[in-house]
Amino acid sequence: MSFNKGYELKKFEAHWEKLRIEYAVAGMTEEAIQKMYDYDRQQFNSKRTFVERTQEFTAPAYEGSEEEASPLMLRYQEVITTTDTYHETKSKFAWIGEIENERLLSALENLSEDDLKLLTLYAYEGYNESEISKVFNISQPAIHKRIMKITIFLKKF
Repeated sequence: MSFNKGYELKKFEAHWEKLRIEYAVAGMTEEAIQKMYDYDRQQFNSKRTFVERTQEFTAPAYEGSEEEASPLMLRYQEVITTTDTYHETKSKFAWIGEIENERLLSALENLSEDDLKLLTLYAYEGYNESEISKVFNISQPAIHKRIMKITIFLKKF
């Protein structure tokens, strides 16, 4: 329920008209009455500001609709909600998990462990074909053929 400033101010002023008369009859000076009025008006404005700048922070009921939640709660839920597509990768090849292209990621996950090791050495760690051939203990032309086979496989995706 919102704060109707015009209505509330009208009630406030009517109340203060009665108080002015009571205070004058009691013998208070006009200056003292005005200081009390100014203080009460400041409090009135403070309450009005508080009501206008705060919102109820309720979450929607589980069975209710989101329309029951306050706009502030809906914005809060939107900000804290994240969508993450997590892919379990083979622990030795954690760099694969950093790939954002879903199709390429799926293709890489379909490679054998030896192919992933070769691809890691060649593409990720920067080894050349002759260095990789020493690691795998096979000839450099065989490494070249495997790299070409992996490249063709990945281009399909």
